[in-house]
Amino acid sequence: MKLLLVDDERMILSGLKRALFGTGWKIFTAEGGEEALQFLEEHEVDLIISDMLMPKMNGAELLEEVSKRHPGIIRASLSGYSDPDVTIKGGFFAHQAFMKPCDPSVIKAEVRRIEEILELFPDRVIQNAIGTITSLPVAPKLFFDVKRTLADPNSSMHDVAKLISEEPAMCAKIIQISNNAIFRGRKEIKSISEAITRLGGQVVTNIIAMLEVYSVSMNEPSKPLEKIQSHSLKVAKLASTLVEPDLKDTTFLVGILHRIGEYVRMKIAPDLMSAFLNPRTKGNDKSHLERYLFKTKSEQLGGYLLHFWGFPLPIIEGVLNHDDPEKLMESDFSPACAVYIANSILSGKTVNEEFAAHFDLASTLAVLEQNHQV
Repeated sequence: MKLLLVDDERMILSGLKRALFGTGWKIFTAEGGEEALQFLEEHEVDLIISDMLMPKMNGAELLEEVSKRHPGIIRASLSGYSDPDVTIKGGFFAHQAFMKPCDPSVIKAEVRRIEEILELFPDRVIQNAIGTITSLPVAPKLFFDVKRTLADPNSSMHDVAKLISEEPAMCAKIIQISNNAIFRGRKEIKSISEAITRLGGQVVTNIIAMLEVYSVSMNEPSKPLEKIQSHSLKVAKLASTLVEPDLKDTTFLVGILHRIGEYVRMKIAPDLMSAFLNPRTKGNDKSHLERYLFKTKSEQLGGYLLHFWGFPLPIIEGVLNHDDPEKLMESDFSPACAVYIANSILSGKTVNEEFAAHFDLASTLAVLEQNHQV
């Protein structure tokens, strides 16, 4: 593992380098953005960790440039700076965020987690493709609706949260930024309502404005994503009715994001994705076509992106496993189990018999199938 640490303060760089000594990683340093970019032109690096507040080129600007020139490099911010604009922009271009002062053990644990992710996805082409993603396609109408609601004095943050929670791409970005160490404190944020409350109206407004600038809006070739959004919302709502109250927020989030990998595909391979989503493409089960066209299943792409965006592990595991009943039977009934059931029912598919028997779902499935006939 090769790390590049960037800070304009030499003492901080020396301290970080000493703290990471003995890990077996190769540690390089740069005293500013321009020096870091020059270094990257000549050396391969797996991870860059940059301070946010630096002269000439700040950390957000550096990470944005790295995302363009070297998309396969994982990007992390290190900041004690609380300016929301810098933090938000850093959140767009950083996969991870650390607070100053940061316990070295936290950085070590996160870097080891990143090593594990890279081992799961050794394909450099996939790493580079996902590394370019700072936001996902969003329907233009949603930007209008959210901005109008934010500007309406009679609207509440609950109204804003409800709108955002219905759009997988916007939902994913809000959750990612809200889990920035500066905003979340010590608690992982696992619901949109909690994220909106923690961020506040002004920060949400700034995020939406930046999303509008950096997001790829859905044009004609990507119209099928509107159907994915609609289906994901239905799955999220139905799945949430199948779990205990303390799991509803996590279940809704897994449901709304369970097809986020298809948004990833639309960003990195729009032409192939449009062909894949075309209703004239024969057959309901397109898993073989999916692997042929893209080599990696969408659940893995979605899980990979959420890993890099620092999502809570239960959400990532739910997205990865929601369509694998055998894997789901290895644990207790979970949000991913509820999403699997809801997705099957709403897609007109039969729930795996062993799965149904394992969780004693015969009566539940009978009611669901009667109430949700496709």
